[in-house]
Amino acid sequence: MRLFLGLIPYLAMLIGLHVLGSAWISFLIYHGLVMVAVWRDADLQGELLRGWNSLVGLGAIGFGIGGGVLIYVLAPFAGIDAALINPAIAKLGLTGTGWLLFVIYHTFANPWFEEILWRGKLRSDSPWPVWSDALFAGYHVLVLMLFLEWLWVVLAFVILIAAGWLWRQLRRRFDGLLVPVMSHLAADGSIMFVVYMLSLQK
Repeated sequence: MRLFLGLIPYLAMLIGLHVLGSAWISFLIYHGLVMVAVWRDADLQGELLRGWNSLVGLGAIGFGIGGGVLIYVLAPFAGIDAALINPAIAKLGLTGTGWLLFVIYHTFANPWFEEILWRGKLRSDSPWPVWSDALFAGYHVLVLMLFLEWLWVVLAFVILIAAGWLWRQLRRRFDGLLVPVMSHLAADGSIMFVVYMLSLQK
């Protein structure tokens, strides 16, 4: 059962992005199945608003923002610009206002679903990297391969394993998901903001 839950985003990305060519459908499948998996678990849902620590939380938010900064710094070397981004997102149905709405949804909704699944439902209290850290990072490959050369995809995979491990340790340390959610939100928000701004450049 745990392995099936870990494969939910893989199924969603394969169907939504690679078969139907729709980013919105991929998220509908992903987030919908996560809701089905956790809807009767009130204790787990409560973890989303539990475990805040101001000092560590602000540091974790800074770590998340670093994701966007890293994308901005590496963008010229990775060839991430409007000429790359716009044709790729257009194939996924993301143009005009729809692209902006997706950026907003990805920023403010996705982290809650991600954390309740990966660090909640699939929690592990191990201080060492575990299979769910790699599985969390791995599904992003199905997205990144549409935009980046494999060298950069591998680099992102390694960074995402580290992020998944860190967010899992924060949940373990503070017995709640709020710090990981806020850090994840900062990461998604900063990355999506940078990518959106790069997509607007002429």
